[in-house]
Order: sequence, then C-alpha cells, then structure tokens
Amino acid sequence: MLLGNEVILSLNEQVLAVIESLYDAAMDETLWPLALKKLTDFTGSQAATFWVLDGSDRPRLPTFTYINLDPAFVQEYLDRVAHLDPTVQYLVGHPDQPIVHDGLVITEREKDRHAYYDWHARYSDLRFRLVGQVCPAPAVHAGVALHRTRKVGRYEPPDIEVFTTLYSHLARALTIGFQLGSLGTMQQCTAELLDRNPAAIILLDERQRVVYTNRRADALFSEGDGIRLSADGIGVSHRHDNERLQRLIAQAAQVAVTVTTSPGGVLRIPRPSGKRSYTALVTPVSRKYPALSTLRPVVCVVITDPDARHILSTGRLQAAFALTEAEARMAVLLAAGEDLRSTAANLGITYGTARVRLAEIFQKTETRRQGELIKVLLTTLALV
Repeated sequence: MLLGNEVILSLNEQVLAVIESLYDAAMDETLWPLALKKLTDFTGSQAATFWVLDGSDRPRLPTFTYINLDPAFVQEYLDRVAHLDPTVQYLVGHPDQPIVHDGLVITEREKDRHAYYDWHARYSDLRFRLVGQVCPAPAVHAGVALHRTRKVGRYEPPDIEVFTTLYSHLARALTIGFQLGSLGTMQQCTAELLDRNPAAIILLDERQRVVYTNRRADALFSEGDGIRLSADGIGVSHRHDNERLQRLIAQAAQVAVTVTTSPGGVLRIPRPSGKRSYTALVTPVSRKYPALSTLRPVVCVVITDPDARHILSTGRLQAAFALTEAEARMAVLLAAGEDLRSTAANLGITYGTARVRLAEIFQKTETRRQGELIKVLLTTLALV
C-alpha cells in the first residue's frame, strides 16, 4: 500500500512539473523546448511541437518550435507541405475543438493512401498525433502537438484522458502568453503611440491585408478623397498610381526574401477633390514579433497631408539629423509634399539658395535624392 502511495506521489510531482513548465514557457517563450521535453516524457511521446497557426487562407505556421525532429524535415514541412497536412486542415475547420487526435481526423487506411503521409514516411517514422489548441482571435490558433512512432502506437483513451487533465493548464498558459504578447500591454501601448501620430499609419501583413490603422488613417479613409480601404488592402483612385503603390507594397513585403533592391519607396497620391496630393511612404517592418502574437505586420504605409501643418517637428528633425533651423523648416515642407520651387517661395528664398540648402540636408541625412530624403523624413515621422 505504501508503494502505491509513492507511485501516486511521484505521478503527481510529474504532473505539477509539466504544468509549471507550461506557465514558465508562457512567461518566457525561450522555455518552450523545455516544456515540450517534459510533455513528451510524461505522455510517452517521441516528439513535440509548439506552434501558432494562421488559418485564414492558405494555412501557415509562422511560429514553430520543436524537439526531436530533423531541422531539414521541419523546414520542408513549413515551406511546402504544412497546408496539405490533414491535421492542420482539421484544426482550421474546427477552431472550437480543444483536443484533436488521429481518430477524429483520418483513418489508418486513409493515411496509407494520402500524399502527405507518403511524404512524411520518407523522413520520419512518426505516425500518431495528439493536439491541444486554443483560438485567441479569428483565424489564429496556437497549441501543442505530441507525436508517437508507429512502433509505440496510437494515443489511446487513457492517454487522451491524461492529456485532457493537462489541457486546461495549457489553454490558460497560452492565453497568458497572448496577453503578454501583442494582445496585452505591448500592443495597447504601441496603438496609443501610433494614434498620437499626426500622419496616417497603415500596417499590412505579408498578404498585403490591413492589420492596423491609427486614428488619422481612419479619418483619412472616411474622407474618401483618393484613398480606399478594403478587405484586400489599401488602394488609390488613379489606376497608374495604384499599380505603383501595389508594386512598392509587394517589394517591401518581400524584403525578407531578397534585398537586391531598396525596399519600398515614396509616391504622391492625387486627390479627386483637387487638393494637393498626399505623400505616401511605403517601408518594410521588422519581423521580430513575440511568438504568441496575432499582430504580425510586414509593411508600413505612412501618408501625410500637405494641408495639415506641423506634420513634422522642426525641433525633432534638428535633433535627429543636426539640421539648422532653416534646413529643418525646408525638410518639413518637402516631407509635406512641396516641390523645391514652391518650398523656396514659401520660405522666401531663391531657388538657387534652396538647392544649396537641399544639398546640405542630403549630406546630413546621408541621402542623395529628394525621394530618398522624403522616405527618411517620413520614417522619422513614423517614429516620433
């Protein structure tokens, strides 16, 4: 009887150790491999993964942490095969199903005839899977998958029952992780900073869909003066300008793939009202996101209205680039969409003087062309 108590005590200690590791990983995402190791050991599994799944269109796994899997196998899975995985397809189609195992997804006979499992068998002898997932936002899934080999065998009802006991803690840990990531304080503070910006700021994901607009952007779209917003992204009224805008966005979105050209750029956007054109900066965004994050922008579009004065602070430009007050005033007008001649007229100087001053600004901002200068200035605008 005493031995039985010792076994029960040991089992309880293992459960507590697994649960503790899940909460530790939620607080520090670098600890997920350790949590996965404890899960595999406790559940008699041979491999495990922690992942975030974007199931909105073609399923993708932007976050994928794993143990006991070959890196080359994982990379090919992520790059070419994940969207064909029947379990991934089942998760996308059943976001409210907290625990998923092979018996819900596919029969063993169907596995033998399925192209995904044929590919899988060439790299790994893993055969069975048990998944726990949560869906913190529409089309966003996060969870853990446990894997067993054919030799060890499938996850039977007692295994699933044990995992069900752990699932409530897994779900709570993932929820905490999202709150500490983009859905909590970090995203709230970022939104507040962007909303205070006088320029319209639009963030796009890698499919060029709008994932965030600040208050000025919302107001600009509501004016309906040459810029439109839809489920497919951002567009402008004139076909030629819209084609150029989409090229700049696509170029910026591919910066992680190729850096052979300068990503993004600046363009003018004519307004049907006849008011002076908007100036738009398109630039890539750093892709270093928290693992548990639903906001994953890759492109930032900053739009300024030349009729909205004091877009840029001359004092901040002076501090950022060591400009003189006169050079900073010129830079503000150029960033607002003025050409060099109208800028000279507004400042009460000759065109020749304006060119000399522009050359000084080029040198201090380490730019060579007016378009490149405007891009640097508007990038500064997005950060101040």
